[in-house]
Amino acid sequence: MIARAGSHQEFPRIAVALANPSNGKLLERMLGHSFHLDRGFFGSSESLAREADLVVVDAACLQRHYTVIEGLRRRASPMVLPVLLVAESRAAPHPKVAAELGRTVDDILQIPTNQAELQARINNLLRLRTLAREQDHARQELAGVVRALRTLSACDSIVVRSESENELITALCETIVGEEGYNLAWIGFQSTGKDSGLDICAWAGPAQDFIPDLKEGLEQKSECFDMVSQCIRSNTPHIVNNIADALPSSRFRERALTHQLAAAIVLPLKTETGRHGCLTIYSSQTEHFDHSECQLLERLAANLVFGLNSLRTHTMRDQQAAEIHYLAYTDALTGLPNRRHLLHYLDGILATPETRETGGAILFIDLDGFKLINDALGHEVGDEVLRQLGQRLQAAVRDYDLVVRQGGDEFLVVMSGAARDGTPQNPAAIVDIAHHLANRIINHLSEPLPAGGYTHRVNASVGISLFPEHGDDPGLLVENADKAMYEAKRLGSGHIHLYSKALADNRHQRFSMETRLRLALEQEQFELYYQPIFELATCRIVAAEALIRWPQENGEVLAPGAFMPLVEEIGLINPLGDWVLETAARQLRDWHNQGLELSMAVNLSINQLYPDGDVEHLTALVKPYVDPVWIHLEVTENALMEDPAEIEASLKALHDQGFQLAIDDFGTGYSSLSRLQHLSIQTLKIDRSFVNELGRPGGKGEALIAIIQQMASSLNLHTIAEGIETEQQRQLLLETSAGKAWGQGFWFSRPIPADEFERLVKS
Repeated sequence: MIARAGSHQEFPRIAVALANPSNGKLLERMLGHSFHLDRGFFGSSESLAREADLVVVDAACLQRHYTVIEGLRRRASPMVLPVLLVAESRAAPHPKVAAELGRTVDDILQIPTNQAELQARINNLLRLRTLAREQDHARQELAGVVRALRTLSACDSIVVRSESENELITALCETIVGEEGYNLAWIGFQSTGKDSGLDICAWAGPAQDFIPDLKEGLEQKSECFDMVSQCIRSNTPHIVNNIADALPSSRFRERALTHQLAAAIVLPLKTETGRHGCLTIYSSQTEHFDHSECQLLERLAANLVFGLNSLRTHTMRDQQAAEIHYLAYTDALTGLPNRRHLLHYLDGILATPETRETGGAILFIDLDGFKLINDALGHEVGDEVLRQLGQRLQAAVRDYDLVVRQGGDEFLVVMSGAARDGTPQNPAAIVDIAHHLANRIINHLSEPLPAGGYTHRVNASVGISLFPEHGDDPGLLVENADKAMYEAKRLGSGHIHLYSKALADNRHQRFSMETRLRLALEQEQFELYYQPIFELATCRIVAAEALIRWPQENGEVLAPGAFMPLVEEIGLINPLGDWVLETAARQLRDWHNQGLELSMAVNLSINQLYPDGDVEHLTALVKPYVDPVWIHLEVTENALMEDPAEIEASLKALHDQGFQLAIDDFGTGYSSLSRLQHLSIQTLKIDRSFVNELGRPGGKGEALIAIIQQMASSLNLHTIAEGIETEQQRQLLLETSAGKAWGQGFWFSRPIPADEFERLVKS
């Protein structure tokens, strides 16, 4: 904790390490002045020497300061130093990061988020630390109590052996009466209600029938009540040597004498925790409680106070431990068990021989379309949807299945493979049960759900892994179910997929290729091949289309179809597209320097145009080498439909910079004539599917190509026919062309390296 200047108020110190500065500013803006944010905590040994109450990091900084954070958490033990991991919401946390949950990370906060959730998460983790501190303090107090009890030779064995407060006070009353021959002993504690009365909790003795009269007297605030209250307030014993003389004539006095209650001593029980009270003992003899007797009873009362303190400390510690356990093993939003609970639960059941016999399944459930609800209606509505879906999940599964919230919009179900009578079932039957349960879950979740003034229908994708077939490690089982879930999502919303080794191999190959792709881009391992574009009439080479290739260590050269879908999926399309454009422009400059006046066609991804297309950036990649007028940028026909107005503006801006623009694969998309006349394009590339039909009996390719060429001529557009593979196709294209027309295809040349292309042009 840190004190605010000029104030006694203390603020929690939060050590912040975020790689993205904007996230740090977001935290400062949301948290305001309620916390002390130490963004330089990890910057020096002097900072690390200070004690932090909470650590907030993202994945990059967690990896960078992993060892330091581990050391800080060990140093804080037995208290908890909570760690909150900030993760971007556009992508699920990396499995290695998710695996740290419950180890070096206590919670994951996905951003963007709102101030209420952020402060709730932080307050929750700070509460976890506070409870740990209180538990440690209580443990120290308990140790002191135990030491004190051991040093007291006169400690009653009942105090030592009692396991509950009720057992202690009941046995003590019985022992006092039984061993010493007193008529009555009772123990009471101050009421917790507004009437500030006294509750008699335990009693024993021959005169115990007097207790109802005594309770009535205490409720009516009689002289007896005043005497007991004064004793507790002053923490001083009070002795009544003769009840008949001390109490005025009344029904209460007469009832006491009837039960042969002649003298009494009231001993205060001033406990350190909980309600204060008193121990009251009655004798049938007046003047019974002499000095020695009082000392003995005071010591007995002191032993009782020690016993009460000990038991209450135990109880408080157990309550705090239960609360810490609840916070650590329960999802705060839905009240469902969390990932930490899941891993502990799986650890337990996987270690039992019964589980190896019966088996079971992990169902990994990911909600489809939840992000739209969260983004459109806000996190409060999103949270309400998650709470309702959590309840539906519990209603969908069997009583002995476990429902867990992994985090975000991900849930898991641990399904037992045993039959209702507990007998094992074969793996095929378990798979059938898991699929049946998954279908029931999907149906339950997809029912109409009212929240935020709207009725929602949330679908789900489910991945299934089996135990012990797919692993005997909890983390591996969850990971395999996760892999199966992603395959289910790939197949489409509402699908179910069972994990298999082939799926794992494919995921491993994909991960391997992703790693190699990033390295290849970083080290510029890609190459450009060039396919000639020639005049149909003269076969003179007039341009080249730059096509990317990826050489492998084994000598194989991969075409774009083998890796470009993954490039787009992992977000490398823009930097790779920039490399292609700049490399093609540099090559074209070299050819121009050799006297080869050629144009260069380069494919442009929709991601380079929309939504954050930067025309100035694309121009800057080309201008150092050639005038943009020599560059023909090709976009697919379908790409034009993404955001027509935005794409049209970007194309015009590119043409204003001098670029020539072409529609690739024309005829396969949905371009309208009205749009074509407004687009800043100069060329239509006729798709190879039409060219392939040329010369075939009954084929309509020739007529369609003629229509395209006539339309292009009317719009003053140039045409290039793709995929020419025969001389007959070239001749037919030449016959249908209305004026100058170009073509490309394997008939003339495959895509070839730059040096081969130069030799081909010069020959």
